[in-house]
Amino acid sequence: MKYLLFLLVTGLCLLAFKFKNERNPLSVDFKQSASYRWLNKKVNETRVLDDMEHLETWHGFTTAGGAVVDARVVTKIVDSSGSVAALELSKDQVHKGTHSLLMKTPVRLAGIAPSSGRGWGRSGVRRHFDGEDWTHFNRISIWIYPDLPGFYTTALDCRLYNDGVEKLPGLFGQEGETSLILRNHQWNHVVWEISNVARDKITAFEMSYGLSGNMAGESDSIKFYFDQMDLELVDPDKIEGWDVWQGRISYSHAGYQTGSNKTAIANNINAKNFELVNQENGEVVLSKPIESVSSHIGNFQVMDFTEIRKPGTYVLKAGEISTAPFKVDGDVWNSSLWKALNFFYAERCGMDIPGVHGPCHRDWTAVHDNKRMIINGGWHDAGDLTQGLENTGEITYALFSTAEKLHAREEDEALYKRVVEEACWGLDWVMKTSFGDGFRNQGSISSRRTNNIMGDDDDITATARNNPMTNFECAAIEALAWRVLKDNDPRLAAQALQMAKQDWKFAIAGMPSIKKSKEIWRGSFDSDNVEHELLSQAVIAAVDLWRATGDAAYADNAAAFAKKIMAAQQRERTDWDIPMTGFYYTTSEKDRLLHYCHRGREQGPTLALTMLCNAFPDHADWMKWYSSITLYSEYLKNISSYTAPYNVMPASVYSDTEYLHVPESRKPFFKNQVLNGVPLGKGHYLRLFPVWMDYRGHFGTILPQAQALANAAKLRGDLASAQLSEHQLEWIIGKNPFSQSTMWGEGHDFVPLYTPSSGDMVGALPVGIQSRGDDDAPYWPVQNTWTYKEIWVHPVARWVWLLKDVSGNALVQGMANSSVEFKEVSTAEKTPVEPGADGHFRIMLPEGKYVVSSNGNQQSQSFLPGTTYQLELRTGLAVNFEVSKTTSTNGEITITVKASGSGKHKFTLRTNNLTPANNVKEATLQTNATTTLEWKYKTENKQVPWVVVVYPDDNLSQRKEVSGAVWEK
Repeated sequence: MKYLLFLLVTGLCLLAFKFKNERNPLSVDFKQSASYRWLNKKVNETRVLDDMEHLETWHGFTTAGGAVVDARVVTKIVDSSGSVAALELSKDQVHKGTHSLLMKTPVRLAGIAPSSGRGWGRSGVRRHFDGEDWTHFNRISIWIYPDLPGFYTTALDCRLYNDGVEKLPGLFGQEGETSLILRNHQWNHVVWEISNVARDKITAFEMSYGLSGNMAGESDSIKFYFDQMDLELVDPDKIEGWDVWQGRISYSHAGYQTGSNKTAIANNINAKNFELVNQENGEVVLSKPIESVSSHIGNFQVMDFTEIRKPGTYVLKAGEISTAPFKVDGDVWNSSLWKALNFFYAERCGMDIPGVHGPCHRDWTAVHDNKRMIINGGWHDAGDLTQGLENTGEITYALFSTAEKLHAREEDEALYKRVVEEACWGLDWVMKTSFGDGFRNQGSISSRRTNNIMGDDDDITATARNNPMTNFECAAIEALAWRVLKDNDPRLAAQALQMAKQDWKFAIAGMPSIKKSKEIWRGSFDSDNVEHELLSQAVIAAVDLWRATGDAAYADNAAAFAKKIMAAQQRERTDWDIPMTGFYYTTSEKDRLLHYCHRGREQGPTLALTMLCNAFPDHADWMKWYSSITLYSEYLKNISSYTAPYNVMPASVYSDTEYLHVPESRKPFFKNQVLNGVPLGKGHYLRLFPVWMDYRGHFGTILPQAQALANAAKLRGDLASAQLSEHQLEWIIGKNPFSQSTMWGEGHDFVPLYTPSSGDMVGALPVGIQSRGDDDAPYWPVQNTWTYKEIWVHPVARWVWLLKDVSGNALVQGMANSSVEFKEVSTAEKTPVEPGADGHFRIMLPEGKYVVSSNGNQQSQSFLPGTTYQLELRTGLAVNFEVSKTTSTNGEITITVKASGSGKHKFTLRTNNLTPANNVKEATLQTNATTTLEWKYKTENKQVPWVVVVYPDDNLSQRKEVSGAVWEK
């Protein structure tokens, strides 16, 4: 009976935070968009393709079950109700001339909808051409007037057919296709640059509408008017390559955090120096030479203005080229976080979202045995309306994690409440879609707009599954929710924790049922059968449950699972021409390298191991966990040098024999992509972009990598790793070869995204920048199609989750006898703070390296963005120390600690891959003097890097790290 109470959870979070649906989604300044720029491009030449004054070269069509059927035939086969595209010339709506072309179509075909959850097919119009050569022109222009009564979103897809040397449509679709979001009941001027596609023998151009049904209040038949289609010649956008679009500067449109590394990139700028100008008063605050930088991907001009740490709004100028204004401040990422929250709100399933959809999918159900439940809620997933636990779960966990950080740091109460509100919307769905016995709705595909009436022929039905991975995920979400909600809503928090315990048991019970897949590569999505994905999620759930309950059984399980996670890592130096360590295989058997091509989960092992390190500092395996994290983060830093000066995360290491294990039709594409990577030797290659086929776009791979690195950075106190994680945000928001922000409504020149089911939403991110064909360089054509320009909640979830770790200033607090001074090393800028009567001080500082002084004592500290620090600066308790290493000719490692302060102190070393395993030394420190301590070690395995952690007075939070390898010079 207790599980029946789960159904009552719906809305409790929202009531707790007094949510009312009075919020309109955010809007954008259209003039900041790429669409506005395209419409205002100079047209150098025009050729009329069709003035819509005759029908001879047009016909309507409908697809059903994937087959394109001529309208005249479908009329005979389907029925007489006109459930196909009907064409006529019309005078009702005319843009130019006497007539327009009118297409009428129902929004669905007769009969039961496909069991796949997709729509009934497509209706459209096709214009025929007699193998025309369009290569002289590079843009299509057309005017479209949609008449869709009651509809919020209006979308059409366009496609070119070419019968030349290169055929269109292409093998994986996508090329020569674009999707349009149109304004209903008005003329839309649509322009589509086609410089990227073959057009030497054009046979047809089509526009079609997806027959996805209708929601309550939406018409069951619709119209589109088309007029004045032209070919145009314009100066094309840059769409490919690592070099920066000539005439532009590549920079972070959102701005730069105060203490971050601040660089911008260009090519072929005719200037020796650049200037940074204060936008408020026009003052030139910095003038420096432009640096010339060469790397694996080419030659670049780099403008480095890291030393500017004064908050403000600035413009970069180099010669005659300048950027739009951008901020330098500690909160530059907050705007994108608010917009991400707006995106999630707009993607909510089940409720009325003004301008997006009405109450929806009340006839969407999941079945389990003879039981059935309504499963609307959570968030729609992508360009379609799909809903699934993996994505809704990730969003919910990311939001609760963010709320926990905001609350702990007493930051921005309004933002905190908004984050909790959205997190609770996800928690509601996670809890209500459980049948209470381990079975729950895993998710189901939907491209349909349904009428909310259960039992008719547009319903979608999913079958519940009992899956350990999702039960572990739910257990983690629910245990985390308990921590966040226990003070505001103790009843709901208790309910969530009770479910977390049960879901953990269901997951553990289900683990023996998992069998290794015989399929080594699925070919279209991402890596399959990754053992440590499940184990990592199990560890995360176990640690969250331990934190909630204190039950040692969870800790024991987590430590046991961690052993298998670490067993899947390459710890020994490879024998390649360019050796590497630290990367992962899919299983502990190490028979397959780990890669993802679309939606990555590479953060799993590092997130799990860092949670273990933070939760169980005295565990016997602590140093093993720590060293695994160190090796992986150094691997990411190493491979990111190949994409300097962007330093965007490369995808993965691949073997030149992997293609043998993929489906026959895809073998040549897989092989060629691997061979186009960076040769590492012994048949291994580093791909900067993933190997992929139809599912393309790399934000879902680089953001999980960045999240892993950011967690490692916090554990290790590694400022360079934290700032490398920030660079991934910068790449997405404008510091890329196209100098375009890819988040809709954030920054400048943001492009249309593929979102035919929900329309444009501020805060949306696409799947990401892709590569062309078998190449390994950025490709970002103007065409707007799946999947690389498709909105997915996954990259936005990862964006929020990463912001939790790297956004904002460092919070530094602690105890001191007297005033404290923080001196930033690179600029010598000093920031004082006075402790209170109880000796406690608290200050927010930009990330960076500092010398901290108080009462004659000094400490060297690196402060990472978004991280909280606790310092002890009182006389007799404060200690400063530096750690260094030397390696003798016979391979002996000497670890040196130079310490200063006063009083008696103990220094402890924890080691990995060195003998002895640990050591402790004591020293009495004298004021104004330095004491030197040394430890000597031998390497246990000369093919594995070693790691040492040093900390004073049993205070592991004050640790410092040194690492190396015997092969290093």
